[in-house]
Amino acid sequence: MVWIDVLMYVVYVLAIIALVAAIGFSIVQFGGNIKNSKYTLFGLLGLVVIFVVSYALSSGTDISPELFEKTGSDYGSSKLIGAGMYTIYAVMALAVISIVVTEIIRPFKK
Repeated sequence: MVWIDVLMYVVYVLAIIALVAAIGFSIVQFGGNIKNSKYTLFGLLGLVVIFVVSYALSSGTDISPELFEKTGSDYGSSKLIGAGMYTIYAVMALAVISIVVTEIIRPFKK
């Protein structure tokens, strides 16, 4: 059992190192190519807008009262969970719509 605890801490440290490296390299890449960086900012801004709209639409009753008691969560976390669910649905719908539109438009471009 002791080895499992030690290995879990090793996994935590490696995950943090990977996260820091991913964020660090993306910042370096972002700063190195300013012209294409505006598209990245537009994408991030779009995700933030989708999340804010999803949060506004979330009712806070996405979790049953029994689960509230079982997990010890509150109204605020229920609203965040609902917003996360709506955000995932919206991003998935946008992905499917963009795939379908691309496949429809592609034959006409040739």
